[in-house]
Amino acid sequence: MMATVNSHMIEERQPARTAATEEDPMPAPQRVTRAALTAAARAIAEDEGIDAVTISAVATAVGVRPPSLYKHVDHRHDLLRLIADDAARELDEDVAALAGSATDPAAKLTAIARAFRAFSARSPRASSLLFSGAALGAGPQSEGMIALTRTLLSAVQATTPADPLPAARTLTAWAHGFCTMEQAGAFQLGGDVDEAFEFGLTTLVGALTARG
Repeated sequence: MMATVNSHMIEERQPARTAATEEDPMPAPQRVTRAALTAAARAIAEDEGIDAVTISAVATAVGVRPPSLYKHVDHRHDLLRLIADDAARELDEDVAALAGSATDPAAKLTAIARAFRAFSARSPRASSLLFSGAALGAGPQSEGMIALTRTLLSAVQATTPADPLPAARTLTAWAHGFCTMEQAGAFQLGGDVDEAFEFGLTTLVGALTARG
């Protein structure tokens, strides 16, 4: 009798496991692309914060088990580097489009700073990772950051053709710093933040173009 009961139980349970597998299939790990990981990690960062970007969270988002992600990344810092690289690529396109359409050196510098601010407002968490390579233990610059650096230097070169690097660094540091503080809610003393941005931008662009 016991053998008969056990046999029936096995027969009843087996279809249930099969049905669950068919309803909730797991994609093969090799089908998970770098682009999919990047998109998932970036979405989690923007929606839930940088600390929420973990191997487990990204694996769940792309529909695989956490161990499968180690075929693509070694550590959560690799996921953050993917976000930073993707952000640099996107900002590079923005800067190239805006600065490329400007007709004079001052307009190019202004376009660069405004591209930084627009991107920061659109993707604040990704923007905060743009220049975090050293903190994330990165080696050489990512392809996205290399492209962004070249675009910035090219745009600034019209202002300081002999050596655009100091001007590019100054403008980038100010724009990124202002935007980082703005997104962190650091401007607590009142006043118009848009007006403050334009004041700083006009002052900086005036100084850089005067030196050129």
